[in-house]
Amino acid sequence: MGRASVAFMRMRNLTISVLAVLAVAGGCVAAAGVGESKRAFPVALDKQRPEAAEVGALHFRGAIELPDGGGVGGLSGLWVSGDGNRFVAISDNGRTLTGRLAYDAAGQLVGAGDFAARDLPLDERKGRTGRMNDSEELARLVDGSWLVSFERNHRILRYRSGPERPEGEPAPLPTPPGLEDAPPNGGPEAMAALANGRLLVIEEGNDDGVVEHRAWIGKAGLKARGDWQALTYRTAPRFRPTGAAPLPDGSALVLERYVSLLGGWAARIVHVPADALRPGAVIDGVELARLEPPLLVDNFEGIAVRPGPDEETMVYIVSDDNRSALQRTYMMMFALPAKALKPALARR
Repeated sequence: MGRASVAFMRMRNLTISVLAVLAVAGGCVAAAGVGESKRAFPVALDKQRPEAAEVGALHFRGAIELPDGGGVGGLSGLWVSGDGNRFVAISDNGRTLTGRLAYDAAGQLVGAGDFAARDLPLDERKGRTGRMNDSEELARLVDGSWLVSFERNHRILRYRSGPERPEGEPAPLPTPPGLEDAPPNGGPEAMAALANGRLLVIEEGNDDGVVEHRAWIGKAGLKARGDWQALTYRTAPRFRPTGAAPLPDGSALVLERYVSLLGGWAARIVHVPADALRPGAVIDGVELARLEPPLLVDNFEGIAVRPGPDEETMVYIVSDDNRSALQRTYMMMFALPAKALKPALARR
């Protein structure tokens, strides 16, 4: 599910043991809504500088903390409607969460509510139960169908129905060659349905400091394993890819996450132009923004985009709290100006 490194997890578990009274299990039921009293509330980008509004090339447009319980927690994949009013998130236990987003008069993200959690319909083949239903990424195709990727039992499922969320009997997509050899907790964490009909998948990999990650481009109308073409995605040192989102020109944004015992969490948002997404390429994307202390940061794993005013692209990211009392579920929104998109370096 793209969790912290072993050292950080040990530190977290030790802290929870010492502060046992703070331990909270994320509540989940088959079909639940969060009541009116359980609404998200705004949080600052930088508590020490409330006026802070710039992060690299991005303009901060609001952040909220989502409430615990009712299916909120462990969120990874994210989709936001074109008007920005609705969102769908995938959690790492095979569930979906839907909700509505609220904005103030200036268009700042200030709240969310009307949450509803549902079990994700799953393939019922042997071995697809429990932790093997670690759903990590969500993509919406132009025909309205959905794609969901899974770790541990690495696979991608397509849902042909569901106007509000993935629903109905899923069908497996042919998996990229070699994906079956990915680490159990380092599989297809980032996935985007590109504007030209192709599908981008990036392997998260191990928390071993390696900057090169296997990636694949699936041809439009993907039907067989031979329709996948391999390439390599390069992260910043110690970062790992955790999410991806398509842009209208065929390019993509990639979300990367970093964690260390001493430094805590950090995140990067990287742009990969369309012409860099070619078979055999080694891609060095262009960093648009980096979130690290003292800025608001946690285990950011999901990213989504929608059109904004003045040729801007609105970028949303969501964090996976690992259902830990020491973490939070945040959603942040940024405006990406069109002029901020620059070519990336892709080597053959």
